[in-house]
Amino acid sequence: MGAKESRIGFLSYEEALRRVTDVELKRLKDAFKRTCGLSYYMGQHCFIREVLGDGVPPKVAEVIYCSFGGTSKGLHFNNLIVGLVLLTRGRDEEKAKYIFSLFASESGSYVIREEMERMLHLVDGKVPDTLRKCFSEGEKVNYEKFRNWLLLNKDAFTFSRWLLSGGVYVTLTDDSDTPTFYQTLAGVTHLEESDIIDLEKRYWLLKAQSRTGRFDLETFGPLVSPPIRPSLSEGLFNAFDENRDNHIDFKEISCGLSACCRGPLAERQKFCFKVFDVDRDGVLSRTELRDMVVALLEVWKDNRTDDIPELHTDLSDIVENILNAHDTTKMGHLTLEDYQIWSVKNVLANEFLNLLFQVCHIVLGLRPATPEEEGQIIRTLETDQRYSTNF
Repeated sequence: MGAKESRIGFLSYEEALRRVTDVELKRLKDAFKRTCGLSYYMGQHCFIREVLGDGVPPKVAEVIYCSFGGTSKGLHFNNLIVGLVLLTRGRDEEKAKYIFSLFASESGSYVIREEMERMLHLVDGKVPDTLRKCFSEGEKVNYEKFRNWLLLNKDAFTFSRWLLSGGVYVTLTDDSDTPTFYQTLAGVTHLEESDIIDLEKRYWLLKAQSRTGRFDLETFGPLVSPPIRPSLSEGLFNAFDENRDNHIDFKEISCGLSACCRGPLAERQKFCFKVFDVDRDGVLSRTELRDMVVALLEVWKDNRTDDIPELHTDLSDIVENILNAHDTTKMGHLTLEDYQIWSVKNVLANEFLNLLFQVCHIVLGLRPATPEEEGQIIRTLETDQRYSTNF
């Protein structure tokens, strides 16, 4: 299981292409280009993260990368296609050949027991008891004997279990009759399927700017600030990061944009509430309200020139006035419902909604739903220089 040249010589690139549709190949090429840029090579970290995903044991993932032909330079697109076809559409016979090649000697004609046990210790930390049956007639076996043992003992070690016993969750594309990923997202959001397809392209472009390969706060912050004040960037990020794993996946950005821009007013207000609910306890404390008012006043001064009473009111008085009028629990905080009632007619809250609307369309890539929205976005682009730094 070493870092050697591709161990899938028995499956050619031409044969692999025959098992992939033209549509699938185009999507794979587009995804590869988005991830790797102009290079024809994908690095090991990127391959493990973007192709295999979290469901593959780390040491198995390293073995796969090397055995596909991955080097310090990267993994060539052609080798990636061959490997993906083997994993997703390979026959058990082909997978058995692949596993045999991982343990085989340099000549590729047999597996030596001592070497296989050494490799299994490195990857699994142990040697399966059933291995003695494989080597019952000697210290090395040819492919036929190895295959016969392997197909009867698919769960013998991590790699065989993952590859032969239904553990592979890697897919090329979804070609089933069930709803597509885009259709599913459209069904649970206020977005059209075409919106989601366009969003996916923008998402991968934004994510490609990440130093870590994830759409994390470090990547998100500079994209939205300006025009979003730095004091609000983390709260906005958290509003998108629904599962709190410190990065925004494509489903999260789609659902967040839907809630922020396409949903009914109550849903848009709920999204804003999440921005200000820093500790995510479902209420806005006095401290959070104070920070919210400071941020909203900054937003107003950044975007508007007209005068409002709040600009001449003490900050503590504004907070107390909000609590006195809208704290229905009388516990010194606002619930979501309290916030929605307060914000529905408040000019500061509505200006923040307008700012988020612009950011979601101009920076994050949501397509305007109507000609009126498109005109609004174009006017913003023509007059607001803050957005030019995001492109």
